[in-house]
Amino acid sequence: MFKKKNFLIPLLIIVLTIITTTLLYNNKNFVKKHLWSYLPDRAQIIIKLLFNENLVKNFKNDYNIKFLPKTQFQKISLKKIDLNFLKSKNSTSNNYFDESGLNSFYIESLDNKKTWIINNNAEIFEIDNIEIKTKKKLIYIKKIESNLKAKRVLDTLIIKNEIFISIRESNSNCKKFKIVSANINDETLNFKDFFITNECGRNIQGGRMQQYFHNGSEGILFTTGDNDVDYPDSKPQNKESIYGKIIFQDFISKNYEIFSIGHRNGQGLLVKDNLILMTEHGPRGGDEINKIIYKKNYGWPIASYGEKYSKNNLITYYKKSHENNDFEEPIYAFIPSIGISELISLPNAFSEKWIDNFLVTSLYGRSIFRIKLNKNFDKIIFIEKIFVGERIRDIKYSDNNNMILLAFEEKGQLGILTRSE
Repeated sequence: MFKKKNFLIPLLIIVLTIITTTLLYNNKNFVKKHLWSYLPDRAQIIIKLLFNENLVKNFKNDYNIKFLPKTQFQKISLKKIDLNFLKSKNSTSNNYFDESGLNSFYIESLDNKKTWIINNNAEIFEIDNIEIKTKKKLIYIKKIESNLKAKRVLDTLIIKNEIFISIRESNSNCKKFKIVSANINDETLNFKDFFITNECGRNIQGGRMQQYFHNGSEGILFTTGDNDVDYPDSKPQNKESIYGKIIFQDFISKNYEIFSIGHRNGQGLLVKDNLILMTEHGPRGGDEINKIIYKKNYGWPIASYGEKYSKNNLITYYKKSHENNDFEEPIYAFIPSIGISELISLPNAFSEKWIDNFLVTSLYGRSIFRIKLNKNFDKIIFIEKIFVGERIRDIKYSDNNNMILLAFEEKGQLGILTRSE
């Protein structure tokens, strides 16, 4: 009798597990939006193994893949800190989550001593870098007051004593792209318009910003996008439109100039001396890394190494060769797509084994890609995929602390990567 009971209990657990996972799978839209990211990793694995045949087939297709803390040549430590304060009484926001149900936020470092976390509603919270590096739970949290109310932040940038925030603004069924700025030393940040447009868009995207010197003037480079899946329009090729472009606006005159055209959705932007790199979402497949050259055309929506998502629309296909159609070829195209996001140039101080490297982050790919370029920055020598297991919206490097900060947007966590000796 005792042996029979011992047999029935685990059998009952297995049956209940199968029933529960079946119910979850049959309601996967609800699970994906509300529950999936909060399930333990082991539970997610069980569900996928039960219902995803491709995952089973891929079980032995993982030769030489490394998982943190190991990479190919350098051990890396990863720490995650819950940013619960963004959803606490400190936050007045009722819309911390973006429209996809994700906890999107952006990271800015102040003199390597403090870090600002900016959520979708442009609420700003200050945390201490020493606590980030040494503690598991944040104690010092300061809410930065400001006059800015927003519903969709696209990027943030600090230059000297000024913070710039790019936002999507919606008024009277018209969506517009906008950049505002404020002095970070003011007790209450008083944001004013830096770049505004009267041109409406359908699905404002991009918004990545970097400081840049152009024709003797100091200003900001920024990306703009306005793309509906499988229904691109002529804006990226139309020089009368601001969308589908990289744009430069100087600080003094506030005049802007189209820097390059033919872009779909620039989700990462890097300026290093005279080098400009951009990461760009493609359609189904074809995420790109592009070297940006003044006045050049990068082909969208005429050329792409990706394909359309659906079968029922006006586009038959995208041309593949950019060069043969008088467009700039990408340095690299990810097929399949990785949900490419931000990129940084990694200082050599981080690791002697990662000299002159760039880090590219991903959303759907849940990974960091360590890349090495040739001396002309027009060819990738190698790519190392470092699986992190989180959607990464933003990445910053803190010099004094020699740590990489990551915005994990599914659970609203700050990721900290440090070198393991």
